[in-house]
Amino acid sequence: MKIKLLIMAMVVITLFSCNKADQKIDYANILENCFSNTEIEILNKACTLFESQLIKNYPKESIEIKYKRFLKDISSSHKPPALMKNIPNTFLTKLRNSTVFEEIWIKYSETYYEDDSFETQAKTNSENTENKTKYASKDFYIINPKGKYVECLIKNQKNKYINEYLLAIKNVGTINSNILAQGLLDSMKDNDYNNKTVRLVIAMNLFYELELNSTE
Repeated sequence: MKIKLLIMAMVVITLFSCNKADQKIDYANILENCFSNTEIEILNKACTLFESQLIKNYPKESIEIKYKRFLKDISSSHKPPALMKNIPNTFLTKLRNSTVFEEIWIKYSETYYEDDSFETQAKTNSENTENKTKYASKDFYIINPKGKYVECLIKNQKNKYINEYLLAIKNVGTINSNILAQGLLDSMKDNDYNNKTVRLVIAMNLFYELELNSTE
């Protein structure tokens, strides 16, 4: 009798594990009214690859705590966490070349102004007054405040903390990754990390933005 119960328990555990592994990430589906199926697939693939890195780097925690751990690592250090630079270059290239890319990110040197004009900020050399060495200002990616990605998220998601952040992006502009991570940590409860949009924003607005800038 004990053997039969043990076998049944093993079967149940195996089935549960298989079902869990087969779960498909669909965090970007909230954007399906704004982007094509191909674009949604790219974003969901991006989330899948990011989550696989979370699983490798924080193996003991539940998935929602893995996201929280990532935010803690970003907020507490100015150097990239261990899971950075582990996304295949082939996928990063595909992401860069996709039609959804410019709807999410824009170069910092390209600045939007209140009159809706689009201008290019001049790149200049700055002099370090402390050691008198010169360095060139460097372009980096920020979330596009007027891109379709931000607009679509504002219209379609309901998490109040993410909404406050998105409105800040739209009205103020870029937010430092350390400050953003700490702000989300201070605001959200553990249950918020189960929200698909929260996971999408952490993946795209934090992880991939840092990833893209680290490869520039």
